[in-house]
Amino acid sequence: MPEWIWPGDSLAIAGDDRGLAYGQGVFETLRVTPAGPALLEAHLDRLIAGCRVLGIPFGSREAEAWWRQASADGLLAPETPAVLKVTVTGGSGGRGYRPPEVVSPRVITSVAPVPEVPREGARIRLCRQTLAAGAPAQGYKTLARLDQVLASAELAADEFEGLMAVDEQSGWIEGTRSCLFSVMGQTLVTPPRDQLAVAGVLRDWLVANLDRMGLTVEERGLTWSDLWKHGLLLGNSVMGLVPVRECDGRVLALTNEARQLVESVNREFGFE
Repeated sequence: MPEWIWPGDSLAIAGDDRGLAYGQGVFETLRVTPAGPALLEAHLDRLIAGCRVLGIPFGSREAEAWWRQASADGLLAPETPAVLKVTVTGGSGGRGYRPPEVVSPRVITSVAPVPEVPREGARIRLCRQTLAAGAPAQGYKTLARLDQVLASAELAADEFEGLMAVDEQSGWIEGTRSCLFSVMGQTLVTPPRDQLAVAGVLRDWLVANLDRMGLTVEERGLTWSDLWKHGLLLGNSVMGLVPVRECDGRVLALTNEARQLVESVNREFGFE
């Protein structure tokens, strides 16, 4: 997996890196093709906003400098589709939680193959591990992803994703790595953005473009009854939209409206 660290071209991460030691950092994963990255502007906006919340001085000027080097190295337009991961940490800071007087961000960039995705339907499960609510950097893709790590450890080898809730009353809020959608007639039901551990880039695009797809949106947690009656779609900006075939051993329906939405969105971004 090609990897480099900005500024410069180091291949080593210092042992006192604050992202490694304390989770002070954010990351983005982008699908990149010969035509360029999908939803790049939205990814960079979320990355920069997350850095601002965590006190990491990585703004548009630093992002532009990183962009120039990434472009020169051919990482933003590979010959075949790939996944680009960009991680920005608080850099080196010595011992203790208190940040240094001058924070020098460290950007770790890596490229990996596009993962296999069950386009015809995923097998998933309902996870026991819950989501932490009300975190200061909730919505941003911070390095503090322990809830998702523990939930993912519950999955069997043939299970593609796991659904997570905040509590028994919230309904199912998101997957370990995806946003959730259920098409109910002409309404797309998806959990509220302000409850998500990660406010999905593809989710935001989809909600903003629903009118041209003939759909309206309703934001709320999803119940088991919702899944059983109307089915479920998983989505993120690396895999696109993926229908769920089976959840906890029960087969879920895939309606014509949901199938049309999957085909439309995946065609839009070349996920087919």
